Amino acid sequence: MVYVFHVDGYEDTEMIAPLDMLSRANIPMTRVGVTGKTITGKMGFTIEADILPEELDLSDCEMIFLPGGPGTHNYFDKPVIDKAIAYCMEHHCYMAAICAAPSVLAAKGALDGKKAVCHFSVEDQMGNAQLQKGLVCVDDNVVTGCGAAASIELGLTMVELLRGKEAADQVRHGIGICE
Repeated sequence: MVYVFHVDGYEDTEMIAPLDMLSRANIPMTRVGVTGKTITGKMGFTIEADILPEELDLSDCEMIFLPGGPGTHNYFDKPVIDKAIAYCMEHHCYMAAICAAPSVLAAKGALDGKKAVCHFSVEDQMGNAQLQKGLVCVDDNVVTGCGAAASIELGLTMVELLRGKEAADQVRHGIGICE
C-alpha cells in the first residue's frame, strides 16, 4: 500500500502524475487528507481523501508519498506526518517526496547522509542530505524528485521500486515512452 499524504496547496502535477503511474501498475493507494477530507491544490482543483489522519494504520505500508508545492508548509508539525516518517524509518519502508516536500523528510532526519534532489527553493532546508543534480534520486529507501518536471519519472521510479523494472517498463510503454 502506498499512502499519499495530501495537504491544501499541493502542486497538482506533482500529485496527479505519480499517482497515475502507480494506478497504471495496479499498485494500491490510500489518500490521507492531512488538512481535511477535501483538499484543494494550487490550481484550485479539489480531491477527496480516502481517510483522515486519525484513521491511518500503516501496518500494510510499502511507501509513503509527499507531493510538494506551495502547500508543503502544511506538512510540518503534523503528528500524522511525524508518525508516517518514523514508521518508515523504523520498518525500512520507502519514502517518496517531490519538489519542496523532501525538506519535510530532511527536517525529520530521514535524509541524513542520503543523496537527494529537491526544488532549488528549499536547498537550504535539506539538513544533512547530500544534494544531487537531476530529476529523480534514489538512495536506499528514499526517492526524491526535483519538481513538477520530474513528476512522471518519479512515478515510474516508484513503480520500479515497488513492482520491478518490467512493471515500470510496461507503464512507460503504455504512456508512450518508446526506448
